Amino acid sequence: MKSRKQELAQLGEAALEQMRGPLLSEVRRRFASWRDPRARLLRQRKRAKRAAAGSAASAGVFGAGAAASASLPEMWGALGAEVGSFLQYTSTVGLGGLAVISGLGAVKVGLKYRRLMRTPLPEPQPEPAALPPQGSAARVPMQRLRDAEQSLRHSLTQLTSAGAGSAAADARATADIAAAELRRVAERIVAVEAAIPHAPEAQKPALQADVQRLREELDEGLDGYGGLVAAAGRAVAASGAPEQKYLMQDATDRLAGLAAGLREIFGPDGPDADPQRRSGQV
Repeated sequence: MKSRKQELAQLGEAALEQMRGPLLSEVRRRFASWRDPRARLLRQRKRAKRAAAGSAASAGVFGAGAAASASLPEMWGALGAEVGSFLQYTSTVGLGGLAVISGLGAVKVGLKYRRLMRTPLPEPQPEPAALPPQGSAARVPMQRLRDAEQSLRHSLTQLTSAGAGSAAADARATADIAAAELRRVAERIVAVEAAIPHAPEAQKPALQADVQRLREELDEGLDGYGGLVAAAGRAVAASGAPEQKYLMQDATDRLAGLAAGLREIFGPDGPDADPQRRSGQV
């Protein structure tokens, strides 16, 4: 079941998809920054530091007030002996109590700030990639890829913290290459789809078949990427066990082979999506 935060994030993404104009990129960047674990930790540090400073300042002010109240009995003498003594005692105790409470709060927040400062900062997330338009055959696969990238990034961060930094770095580099290749295939799908409405009726079936073929290649690549995500999850679960390294290495090798296969099939410039070239082949 999805959490409230996940639901709000998805609603925000849906709203972004409806936006148009020059502000879209900036809004998308700010929205991604809000969700970025690194930016979230930095915000928590800033809030904790500000709260600790505020609590310490309050403790100092209340403590100074209590000390002044206790050390200046003549200030209360003008109100009468009994009334002045009562008010002096009340203000001294009250201000002293507030100083103690503020001091304890400052210590608590200070410890939290220290813990946050000792927590390693996650790696900054890349700029969010734009999804293909609604109705495109490439849109759902690219949504899957984006979600898989987030899951893999989280698992690799856990592995790095557990001391498997080398395997995590290799997996991350391979995953980035494979994701780039998959996005190239998705771009070609969008290009072919854009050409279909303008193509002669006799050539439209061939273009539609090309879209289907590219979609199958994309799905196969996503399955391979998902295998790496699953292996990373198993490696996190097996943290410290001997099989941890081999799980990651096997999945990384498989994904590297998949990325190389995509490059070999489609060439350095990706699959042929030039409508004019495709029309000439029909």
